[in-house]
Amino acid sequence: MELKDDFPLTRNQIWFNTAATGACPSSTLAVMEEYLADIMSRLRGEGGSVMPSEKWAERRLNGKRLFAKIIGASEGEVAFVPNASVGVNTAFGMVPLEKGDNVVTTDLCFPMGAVVVNKQRERGAEPRFIRNEGGTVDASDFEKTVDDRTKIVYVDQATWFNGFLHDLKAISEVAHDHGAYLIVDGTQSAGVLGWDAKGWGVDFLAASTYKWMMGGPYQLRAGFLYIDENHIDGLSAPYAGDQTLRPDQSKYNQEDGFDLYDYEPREGIERLEVFPHSMNSYVAVENSLRVLLDHGMDRIEAHVKGIGTKLIDGLLEEGYELQTPVEEDKRIYVNFKVPGFKEVEKKLADSGVSVSPRVGGLRLSPHFYNNKGEVDVFLEKLKKAT
Repeated sequence: MELKDDFPLTRNQIWFNTAATGACPSSTLAVMEEYLADIMSRLRGEGGSVMPSEKWAERRLNGKRLFAKIIGASEGEVAFVPNASVGVNTAFGMVPLEKGDNVVTTDLCFPMGAVVVNKQRERGAEPRFIRNEGGTVDASDFEKTVDDRTKIVYVDQATWFNGFLHDLKAISEVAHDHGAYLIVDGTQSAGVLGWDAKGWGVDFLAASTYKWMMGGPYQLRAGFLYIDENHIDGLSAPYAGDQTLRPDQSKYNQEDGFDLYDYEPREGIERLEVFPHSMNSYVAVENSLRVLLDHGMDRIEAHVKGIGTKLIDGLLEEGYELQTPVEEDKRIYVNFKVPGFKEVEKKLADSGVSVSPRVGGLRLSPHFYNNKGEVDVFLEKLKKAT
């Protein structure tokens, strides 16, 4: 794929590590620097009467619009949240649970998600973990596990350590047939997969910005939460703040005093936005989302899967065991077993290749800024490291 942007992090190394942190385009780094310069200017008393939050407000809001395009939703279904963890917890908190209900997930879910699932015991719900076979879980396994007391089905898309892609449409049909909600952590695929949240029947989708959406470093992460429009006003979040109130209530008189208000929440998705917005994070990801959409999500997905296929072909030829499905429609990145994988990862890092040790193997997660030529270089460096 011909790139329209420069990615400084990839200049002197092979960055097969987007599932840990995405490389930012130079244009996004420039936006972050400009925003920070505005903040510093204001703190020095040089900024005049215009606050940086006012100057950058439209860019922040546009990030919400662009994320909606990335996942196949509408702007009114997307909320700002601090990160995916908060988004997932918010979604779980909005679904009513009673003693005797159950929550279905798999043993492939990210540790954060497993913790949230297990916490539902405090609300009387039974966690049910479907066991994977060879790093995959078939939709038929959900049919065997979900019943009429299931209130939530929860999965990662993609699976964090091996890139396995769940059949979300099939899973949502199973969940909805039993009156359950489908909650998805999309941190590992939003920004690389051609998403269709509406068409797939996803009820809630949370995602952090610092990986495939290239929204800046982990330390400046932010997040989005998608909620199907049919649930926004019908389900209540377990928290509130003055920003979640009806606008005429939240504009209190700070000069002369203020009142303590009755609770009348806003209508629409903003009723969930209780926290102060991370402006720097959102103006950064807004720029990167424009970069992604400019290249085309379908093209990006095909390109990344093509690199994955070449990686898999090369690894199988060398006799390595995969922890990832071979088929392109079932994965977005690759994990393979290698003896002494932790030491091999360090040697690869020293030779200019960034990957991650995960679950007894090495995870390779290229993005659209990578190319197939880097696969050949990687395979040669792998030989020297093993």
